Amino acid sequence: MTTLFDLDRVFLFTLLVARATGIVVASPFLGDRIVPTRVKVLLVPVLALFMITFAPTGTARTESLAHFVGAVAAELSIGFALGFVARLVLVAFEMAGHVIAIQIGFGLAQVFDPVQGHAQNLLSRWYWIIGMTCFLGFGGHHHLLRALAGTLEWIPPGAGFLSPEIVDTMARFSAQSLATMMAIAAPVIGVLLLTSMGLGILARTVPQMNVFIVGFPIKIAAGILGIVLSLPFVMEVARREMNALALRLSFLLNQA
Repeated sequence: MTTLFDLDRVFLFTLLVARATGIVVASPFLGDRIVPTRVKVLLVPVLALFMITFAPTGTARTESLAHFVGAVAAELSIGFALGFVARLVLVAFEMAGHVIAIQIGFGLAQVFDPVQGHAQNLLSRWYWIIGMTCFLGFGGHHHLLRALAGTLEWIPPGAGFLSPEIVDTMARFSAQSLATMMAIAAPVIGVLLLTSMGLGILARTVPQMNVFIVGFPIKIAAGILGIVLSLPFVMEVARREMNALALRLSFLLNQA
């Protein structure tokens, strides 16, 4: 019994709880308000119990309160980094919907989103649902859990904070999410650009027509049509991003 509840194992379990807390708080779906707080609180120790089975032995015992706080903060940063990289995929979808909504004219039509806890437009929410569906359907949560288990090998508990190279890598991944956002929104923006050009030609041809009043419903119809026609392309982008997520998480661990 003493070997199960010695101070070293208690310290190790505490570090693993901190690492699991970071990934649960920052990851998509699990970190959203749609998941009850009680579920999150129960999930964290469950993940820690699974990880402690495969955790390397010989974890250093805490020497002081400052060392303990620093070790817990380091573990939180590791879990947060993994969850942040996964959340960038959903951020790209959400930003794409926001950009499209502004181009169509829905930028001011915002509703309160109880999941995110703030107001956002309808298309941004719509693309978030598509992104979350693809994230779960293409196994993004599996990639995240495998990466969490892989941290035990690459970053043993109590090994310290993330290296500067990992921070730079996360910044590059953030830039890549902007490129993904443009790839998702580009087809619809192209359709709206052609629609605006056609309305401009119509305004020059028929000056008496109020193009602003006539063009508003036309741009809405063209935007919705573009969204529907671009859905297969969006699915391919989501599939590519899920494959890239596994590579990004693996690359992040290799730099630890």
